[in-house]
Amino acid sequence: MLTKNNYPDAKPSPSSLKLRFNERVIGWLLFSYSLLLLVTGLLSESPGTLISGLQRIFYAPSALLTDYMELASPGTALFNAGLMTLFYLLVLKLSGIRLRGTVLAAFFMLSGFSLFGKNLFSALPISLGVLLFSLVFRRDFRDLVLQSLFGACLGPLVSQVAFHFDLPLWAGLIYACLLGVATGFILPSLTAVIGDFHQGYSLYNMGLAAGLYSAVVVSILSFAGADFIRPQIVYEMKSPFLIIWLAAVLLALLILGILTRFLAPTVEQERTPQGQNEDQDGLVPTYGRLLKASGRLVSDYVDDCGIGLTLINMSLSGLAAMAYALLIAGYLNGPIMGAILSVVGFAAYGKHPRNILPIMIGVHLTILLSGADILPTNAVIYGLLGTNLAPLAGHFGFIPGVLAGMIHMTFVGRVSALHCGVNLYNNGLSGGLVAIVFVPMLNLLEQKEMLPRQLWRRIRRN
Repeated sequence: MLTKNNYPDAKPSPSSLKLRFNERVIGWLLFSYSLLLLVTGLLSESPGTLISGLQRIFYAPSALLTDYMELASPGTALFNAGLMTLFYLLVLKLSGIRLRGTVLAAFFMLSGFSLFGKNLFSALPISLGVLLFSLVFRRDFRDLVLQSLFGACLGPLVSQVAFHFDLPLWAGLIYACLLGVATGFILPSLTAVIGDFHQGYSLYNMGLAAGLYSAVVVSILSFAGADFIRPQIVYEMKSPFLIIWLAAVLLALLILGILTRFLAPTVEQERTPQGQNEDQDGLVPTYGRLLKASGRLVSDYVDDCGIGLTLINMSLSGLAAMAYALLIAGYLNGPIMGAILSVVGFAAYGKHPRNILPIMIGVHLTILLSGADILPTNAVIYGLLGTNLAPLAGHFGFIPGVLAGMIHMTFVGRVSALHCGVNLYNNGLSGGLVAIVFVPMLNLLEQKEMLPRQLWRRIRRN
């Protein structure tokens, strides 16, 4: 189980005053962001277009890669993301979970993947399964509620069974709901132990758990004669509107972070045990200290650094991811925006520009060296979602991070065959397996002072 007691990088919990302030800011942010998604969708499309678009989204197989912007329309995709985020914001509030970095990571990732794979129809049975698990085993739902948000990555499994297995509609719906509930019931116990395998060096813990689970389920269903649909639906139109919209969101996060930091200094800036303000060096030096963090689980930047600095990091990480996407693909679509928003979310829980850059370089370097003909959208999301390995780069250094990105790139396109695309967190599965295989060797090299950065220090000393 990944907790602050398991991993040495974690800091003590912040003061109660800071907790209340953080929760107030995060709650306002999540509601405003959800409302923005809904309003953007409503203003972009007519009601008839939204309704017909949502019907296509609910009925679609939604396996990788199903871009809701192409399947329906950009406005409908954003509206679907707004529905998902507003609904799950209500679930979060009712659960009583403390709003912190983990919630920001789950929420922004949910919004991103709601542009290309997640929807209420396929997510609800899985969430009910998580709730059932909490009731049967008498676990507080607030400790499991994020499993509902992350677990929706297996929504395509529900959609495929419901509408695409050549079953009568009533039978497909019943079987799909039962499978979804069973999935949500199994995932909490699986994710509780899976993190120990990669030792906290893969941020998408659910991606590995869901990937292993879905590989087993898909194998059983395929053996029974089921055929899984693997769509390749991608929106490739260059839309200035999407670029402006996303840039505005990221800049708004930056402004909010700066305002939060300087308008509420007595709350936002934590004090050391000696009574001195740990942020007395100013914003830039303090952010420099955040950039030195490895990002290894559990690294909750809201608790460790305050909500203001976290929002600034989310903005800067998102802008870096957006620049990477535009440089490689030249446009935005559902999967690319989803990947960027996932980076934004996890910039509250482990990622920052310094530890994601080596992974992205490694992925793109492999593409260039191989000369492979890869869809630009895939090239971008492999690089951006491959940053689930950011803690590996943050802890072991730049060169191991680049190598991890290169290995991830050679693996991620093939591992999806195990689950036929029904696990939306395919990069989490790939990254988790890469970490499991290579972290033990990197740990040994570190102990023997043979990592590249350690060898370089020895050379400089001599």
